[in-house]
Amino acid sequence: MSATEPVRPGRAQWAALILFAGASGAVDVLAFTALGQVFAGVMTGNLVLLGLSLTGTGDEGGPAAPLLALAGYVVGVAAVAPFVRRRPEEPETRWPRAVVRRLAAEVVLLAAVAVGWGLAGGSPERPWRDVVLVAVAAAMGTQSAALAAAGAAGGPGTYFTGTLTRLVAGVAGPRGVRRGDLGALARLIALAAGAAGAALAHAASAPWAMVVPLLWASAALACVAVRPGRLGPKGGRGPRWGGRGFRWGGRGRVPPG
Repeated sequence: MSATEPVRPGRAQWAALILFAGASGAVDVLAFTALGQVFAGVMTGNLVLLGLSLTGTGDEGGPAAPLLALAGYVVGVAAVAPFVRRRPEEPETRWPRAVVRRLAAEVVLLAAVAVGWGLAGGSPERPWRDVVLVAVAAAMGTQSAALAAAGAAGGPGTYFTGTLTRLVAGVAGPRGVRRGDLGALARLIALAAGAAGAALAHAASAPWAMVVPLLWASAALACVAVRPGRLGPKGGRGPRWGGRGFRWGGRGRVPPG
C-alpha cells in the first residue's frame, strides 16, 4: 500500500463490521422491548429519552433506565479506551491485537448475559433487569470503543446516523457510487436484520432471544480473531488466535488436517 492510498477495511474487517452492526441492532431491540424502553448502544436516543423523562410528560417510567444505560455505556468505553493503542509493528490494514481482545471480552460478556437472560425466562425483573441493562450497555460501549480504536480499518460500532449520512451524500453527490458504499449499505441492512431477528426470537421464545446478538458478535469476532500464518518452503504456520494465543506448530511442521 502506498503512502497516499487511503486505508480501508479488508474483507475480514468488512465482514466483522457488518456482523457487529447486526449484534448492535439485536441488543438495542431487546433493551428497548424488555429492559425499560431504552437503547443499549444509541446514547443520543437515551439522552433524548432522559430529557423527556425529566419533564414528566412521557410514559417511559422515569429517568432511571436512560441513566443506567448511559452509565453502562460509559463504563464500557472507559474500560477499553486506554488499552487499545496500536503497536508500531501492527499494520493499519488490520485491527490491533488489543482491539480483538476487547471484542472477545464483549462476546464473553454477552454470553454471560445470555445465560442470565435465559435463567430469568427472558423477562428479568428488578433489580436484575437493571443489572442486565448496565451489562449490555457496557458491551455496546466496549464494541464502540474497540472499533473506533481500529482506525481507518474500523468504523462506528453502535451508531450509524453518520454512516447513513455519508452514504446518501456520497451517492447523491458528484463522486457517485463507490465500492465502500456497498459495505456501508450492508451494515445498515445488518443493523435492521439484527433487530428484526432479535424481535422475532423474543416473540417466539423470550429466554433464547439474547442468543441472537451473541451469535452475531461471535461470528464477527471469528472473522478477525483467526489470522492465517505464512506458509514457507519447509512447512508453515496455520491460523493464529489474534496474536500470542493459539497457533499451529512452527517451522518444518505441517498443520494438522
